[in-house]
Amino acid sequence: MACKLPAQLATPGKLHHHCQFTITSAFIPLSWRRTLSPEPLPSLSTSFPSGKCNGKQLVTCSAIGTAEATGAVNLGPGTPVRPTSILVVGATGTLGRQIVRRALDEGYDVRCLVRPRPAPADFLRDWGATVVNADLSKPETIPATMVGVHTVIDCATGRPEEPIKTVDWEGKVALIQCAKAMGIQKYVFYSIHNCDKHPEVPLMEIKYCTEKFLQDSGLTHVIIRLCGFMQGLIGQYAVPILEEKSVWGTDAPTRIAYMDTQDIARLTLVALRNEKINGKLLTFAGPRAWTAQEVITLCERLAGQDANVTTVPVSVLRFTRQLTRFFEWTNDVADRLAFSEVLTSDVVFSVPMNETYSLLGVEQKDIVTLEKYLQDYFTNILKKLKDLKAQSKQSDFYI
Repeated sequence: MACKLPAQLATPGKLHHHCQFTITSAFIPLSWRRTLSPEPLPSLSTSFPSGKCNGKQLVTCSAIGTAEATGAVNLGPGTPVRPTSILVVGATGTLGRQIVRRALDEGYDVRCLVRPRPAPADFLRDWGATVVNADLSKPETIPATMVGVHTVIDCATGRPEEPIKTVDWEGKVALIQCAKAMGIQKYVFYSIHNCDKHPEVPLMEIKYCTEKFLQDSGLTHVIIRLCGFMQGLIGQYAVPILEEKSVWGTDAPTRIAYMDTQDIARLTLVALRNEKINGKLLTFAGPRAWTAQEVITLCERLAGQDANVTTVPVSVLRFTRQLTRFFEWTNDVADRLAFSEVLTSDVVFSVPMNETYSLLGVEQKDIVTLEKYLQDYFTNILKKLKDLKAQSKQSDFYI
């Protein structure tokens, strides 16, 4: 990862994570750095609360370049914008498209920020959304997308081939600063559950620092930490089982409370309309936490066939990560493998949801369970496969 400790550092002391954004004009490239020092790093402009993570490391996130520091502030009232006007960042993603669809169904005017791409996001336009092109790695493209927008819903994340910090840190800091400068009324940010407890995982560390940056920005905001998407299990387990291909898993005891992205979208819009939620940090978790093996067993039962499981020991993932950190060109791979550090312990990505349901006025029975989600998927897919097989036999008969 670009944000890493030099291998030669040997000075004794505590590890400090220093997130710094330096700006001399409206938007310029950011810098993320770590330094090793015996004492906490001094704050440059805005200091976020610091604390020990796992009892070992002191995390200090500092940032320069908020709207006030740059002079890019709302100088006076302008034309009022409708509360129903929202900008969805990351609208083509697994969660983003569900946010867009739900918001349109509920009568919102939805604008979608998407990167310029060879295959346009025509499905968003077909649904009734407005699509604008911008790139979080190019901050100068962001301001025009926010004109006339009341709320920003940020569910973007970097592509696997990109350095994690490019979009998830540099791009998000620029996005938050721009939202502040443009007078955005509310900002919704999606983070990761337990991100504050795993500074050894670059993406989780960055998410935590972004939370702090947003909290310090002065924007009215809602932070939502997520545990896992049910949709991701289709490609990971369901499809390989149906196609009789290898299902890759680990021997880790990690348990994850997966949630349907449609439920996440619904709860998000409920939170958006509830002024009591402003400034809060919520965690959305599914009804039950599952291990990988439990998910595979459930898929096998619903598919009516056994899975060809290839188990990768977590120790192998850890060794691979250590190996890839030796080479600059494989640093990004090492960052992605950092989640193996989390998988080595009996971690549970879940939280009790009773208080959140009460706060949002939602009934637990209305939240889709993983059993129901996968059962619907396999029922529909197996029916389609059966129909295709019947059509094929009928075609053969007439030929």
